[in-house]
Amino acid sequence: MNQVDMDQVGQEYAEVKRLAQEEGSTARLLDYVQVVFGLEWFDEESAAVATVIRVAAEHPEEPRAALLFSHSALHIQLDEDAVRRGGELLSRIAEDSPYWPVAAVQLAAVNEWNGVDRSDRELTFRLIAESVARAPELTSNTSWLGRLYARRGDTAQARQYLERARANILGERERAALSLVERAWHECFTGRLASPVGIEMDLAALP
Repeated sequence: MNQVDMDQVGQEYAEVKRLAQEEGSTARLLDYVQVVFGLEWFDEESAAVATVIRVAAEHPEEPRAALLFSHSALHIQLDEDAVRRGGELLSRIAEDSPYWPVAAVQLAAVNEWNGVDRSDRELTFRLIAESVARAPELTSNTSWLGRLYARRGDTAQARQYLERARANILGERERAALSLVERAWHECFTGRLASPVGIEMDLAALP
């Protein structure tokens, strides 16, 4: 990222933070948390975690609060009680909610928190398969399903989903059109801004 891009990101971030502080609405606060987590803005991480813990406690039915709380539990707090609480919040998200496909991926991650061998593998497979059925345009769920099929020895299905996941990664023009909040959403949850290298390695490893 060049200096102009860095300056623009800094300006957008400052505006997101200002709106969160001045308005204090749930949506603005979650935008702030999302941007901090998505951009890995480490000097703001503790404040963002504290914010999402508070918002999730005050609004346990808010889907984005549940998702961001669970993200922080799995990737930042790294605390078993927090991960469990994240799973409880995610389970409140209705299956007809547009947030549910991402919540299903998070629930699968909660299921595997203590290691794949100690998880309910059928639950993980069901959650990821249902997520892909509902949101086939994402990368995170589709690549995970490809890896699950590879683990089962189903090379054809593994290849199909891994190739689809790679195709779901956004191009430069699509990336450039994203706001900072949108970009952070993709960084946290969809995988559509990821490098294709990991998927290409998975494909190369298939027999």
